Amino acid sequence: MGRTRKGRAIAAFKVDPALVRCVFLSAVFLAGAFAGRACASSADSEGLRSYLTDYCAALEMGDVFSLGASVALYFGGCAVVFLLGFASLGTVLIPLICALYGFLTMYTVTCFAAAFGRWGVGLALAALGVRLIFTLPCFFAMADAAWPLASQLAVLSLGRGKRTGPVLYGKRDMFLSVLCVVILCVGILCERFLTPVCFRLALEGAV
Repeated sequence: MGRTRKGRAIAAFKVDPALVRCVFLSAVFLAGAFAGRACASSADSEGLRSYLTDYCAALEMGDVFSLGASVALYFGGCAVVFLLGFASLGTVLIPLICALYGFLTMYTVTCFAAAFGRWGVGLALAALGVRLIFTLPCFFAMADAAWPLASQLAVLSLGRGKRTGPVLYGKRDMFLSVLCVVILCVGILCERFLTPVCFRLALEGAV
C-alpha cells in the first residue's frame, strides 16, 4: 500500500517533458536577447543612426526585401531547425539557434532605440512586428518538435540507447510542419503589404 501511494505521488508530480523543453528553449532565447541588448548598447550610435536612416528610407519605400529575401527570412530558421531533427548535432545546435534568434531580435530593437531614442522602439516594432508574429511561434513549434528527435539520435550515437526503429517525425509533427508552412506563407504576404504601411505610420508618429 505504501509503495502504491508513493508511486501515485511521484506520478502526480511528474513534469511534462514538453513543458520542460518549452521553458528551457524560452530561457535560452531570453538569454540571447539579454546578450543582444548588452552588445547593442555598446555600439557606435552615430554609425547606427546613419545605417538605420538609410534602412528606414528604403523600408518606407517598400524596397528593403525582395520576395526571395522574405522567403529566406521567414523560412530559414524553421527549415534549419526542422532539418536538425534528423541529426544528433541538433541536440546542441537547436538551443544555440534559439539563443541566436533572441540575440538578433533584441540587438535590432536596441540598435533602433540607441539611434532614434524612445521612438526607435516603435520603429523597430513596426519593422519587425509582423515578421515576429508569424515566425516566432512557428520557430518554437518546430524547435520543440525537432529537439527531442535530435536528442534520441545523440543517445543512440553514443551507444546508450537501443534502436527499435527509425527516429522520424510523427504524423502530428508533420501536420504541424505543414501548418507552419501555411502560416509563414500568409506571413510573407502580410509582410510585403502591411510592414511598409505600419512603418510609415510609425515614422509619422516619430516626426
